[in-house]
Amino acid sequence: MSFNVSRVTWSTDWQPPAFSALNFNPNDEVLCAAAGAFKAANMVPFQDDHDFIAVDSILPYLRAILPSNATKPDAFTLLHWYNDYIIKDMDEDTRIPFPGSLLEKLGNFPIESCTADVCKNLDWVGDPDVSGLGMVITYFLAAGLVTTYACVLALSDSSFLRQRFPASSKRAWVLSGFEESVSTFVDATLVFAVSMLAAACFRLAQAFFQEYGISNGHWMIYASIGSIYMSTFSSLLPLLLQLVATDVRRHWLRLVLWTLILVLNIANEVLFDCFFAKVEARLQDLVEVIWLAFCNPVELLLNGLIPTLRLAQILLLTNAVYYVIYRSCRDKTGDTEIWRKLKALWQIAIPYLHFLNVAACCVLLWSMIGVFSYYRDRVNDAAGKDNQNSDWTFGQVLAVATWVPVFVEFGTVLKYGPEEGLGKKISRKYTVISSADTGYSEDKMPYSRVESGLSIIEHN
Repeated sequence: MSFNVSRVTWSTDWQPPAFSALNFNPNDEVLCAAAGAFKAANMVPFQDDHDFIAVDSILPYLRAILPSNATKPDAFTLLHWYNDYIIKDMDEDTRIPFPGSLLEKLGNFPIESCTADVCKNLDWVGDPDVSGLGMVITYFLAAGLVTTYACVLALSDSSFLRQRFPASSKRAWVLSGFEESVSTFVDATLVFAVSMLAAACFRLAQAFFQEYGISNGHWMIYASIGSIYMSTFSSLLPLLLQLVATDVRRHWLRLVLWTLILVLNIANEVLFDCFFAKVEARLQDLVEVIWLAFCNPVELLLNGLIPTLRLAQILLLTNAVYYVIYRSCRDKTGDTEIWRKLKALWQIAIPYLHFLNVAACCVLLWSMIGVFSYYRDRVNDAAGKDNQNSDWTFGQVLAVATWVPVFVEFGTVLKYGPEEGLGKKISRKYTVISSADTGYSEDKMPYSRVESGLSIIEHN
């Protein structure tokens, strides 16, 4: 074999081994590592219509396929073998290797036998904004706080498990800390859910436009799944609190936030379905094709994430429909016998339905975070640990800090008591009054104002 470069001629007696003698052993770890790096490194250049091969990926691959007893040529000889002989075995028009050629074998072997190594070399960056370590901590912290509040508030005298404790007891003191800080917690979870849903809407729109060539990027499948899944999970947090916090006052801003949550959930579902309809038809992104086919845990996606996502959406929609019907029919009366029987039956059934609603929401909340954590771990294992999926970013720190005001208010109420603890949140022009009667109308709520100084007035 001889060749001329820059007016200098090199000659070598090295001859490539026969095709049948080449090493394509799928159990050879060195070979698979080189094959995976080669396949991953050369998908993006070909996708972008570049006609070159990364030298640092082809040389280890060519060395690895040589038989152990063969003479090892230098790097320039291997490149000459590839560029002037192997690469010629393709159709010039379609750029597809000829069947049975060494070029076809070099391209197919990594996918057929070394998919794990291909996935680890795809330079997968993950999605730290949704599945970063800080966000996972935020999800578990939020779920733990909401569940704790739900369990404690279920014991209040206005809830379905109704427990009465002496006013001077420590249990009543702790219970008051939860009862008087839950309003802040509900607002925090609503804002968190709206933020997550709005970010997911932007991410899903970006994925949708990417597949139509309007925007560029990779890894939209994983980002889209994580965005819609965890944003829907975040919607369950305020729902569970609202179900158990029966004494929380109504506020117009909460109604606005709940409306946004429902609208954004619907918008996200439409974008998600449109994007995956395009995915199932034909993906333009070759890297995403390889990721979806060989690296993404599809069985867990189909049998774990999608079913729990649908259940959460059904639960949110059912509660929204129930609230609309309840608000429209609660003041209506009927004199017929059927109406009275239905009302009596509803009064009997409502505590049990309420309990089932709370239990279903709580179970689904923890199921979703458990399934997503397992999915995230599976993806990390497939892609390798050298990615950004476990990195801490500035936004993740802020996400964890979302729940700090809840701890502050709970601690304040627990330390000073409900009246003084809540009184410290308002100006000295107003006072906090304790009332044993919580059955008054929301439209006729008693407020009082003092002329000067912080005054704690107790009204029985």
